[in-house]
Amino acid sequence: MDKWIEIARTGTFTDSAGRQQTFTEKDLDAIASAYDPQKRDAPLVFGHPQTDAAPAFGWAQRLKREGGRLLAQFAQVPEQVRALVGAGHYRHVSMSLMPDRVTLRHVALLGAAQPAIDGLRAVEFSDGDDVITVDFAATPQGDTMTMEELQRQVGQLQAQIEALKTENASLKKKAEKASADFAAYREQVEGERREARVSDLVKDGKVKPADKEKVLTFAAALASQGGSVDFAAPDGKSETISLEERYLRELEARPRDQRFAEFSTPPAHAGNDQPEWTPDDMVSKM
Repeated sequence: MDKWIEIARTGTFTDSAGRQQTFTEKDLDAIASAYDPQKRDAPLVFGHPQTDAAPAFGWAQRLKREGGRLLAQFAQVPEQVRALVGAGHYRHVSMSLMPDRVTLRHVALLGAAQPAIDGLRAVEFSDGDDVITVDFAATPQGDTMTMEELQRQVGQLQAQIEALKTENASLKKKAEKASADFAAYREQVEGERREARVSDLVKDGKVKPADKEKVLTFAAALASQGGSVDFAAPDGKSETISLEERYLRELEARPRDQRFAEFSTPPAHAGNDQPEWTPDDMVSKM
């Protein structure tokens, strides 16, 4: 995290053992100067655990003093912890020192505990000012959230995250199905358009009836390939069209061949007793 979190300030306060503890700017400088995460890094914890075996929910990276305030930067703070702080479950912090009063042992997030120092703003891990001031308190007397309660809340947050993941996966499947349905519909429309266009070519005698399926298959293959080409229109203008469109236009530009044109119903003046053509006529012309 880039933010500096205030973990202490100058003044005289009562620690968890009822002793008076006075911190001067010189004391805060000594704590900041002595802190070396390479030798001993101080964890961010919930409450004040009795042992250092308690789980860490972040680590202090750097310390510095600004005026009468001791500030710390934290890293590797889980999103669940950020959410708990953002929701106001933990509004204060408290630092714990080793007996030498110089070595930082840990920084604790406190819940409902009454802080030992008044007049400081609540801790937050969300975006805000460059410096975030916090309270730091003595060891709480059992009025903070227990580890079991914390684990339960973290579990609830994880369950909410999993529910959101499931909902997102469901929405993704619906979107994929809608996309597939639209693609199928578009393919159907394009197939009907292609069928009608090639049927017109057969009627106009520009495609043999026996070649209709071959033409449809080849046109569909060109459509699936995508791509485009420049096409010179009869008026001299050039336009960019698909490979399928160019193929069909070239077929439509063929001269009409009466041998392969479909015969329509004979005109009224020809009478209805005998058609103008017979299957033998068609065979003789092919």
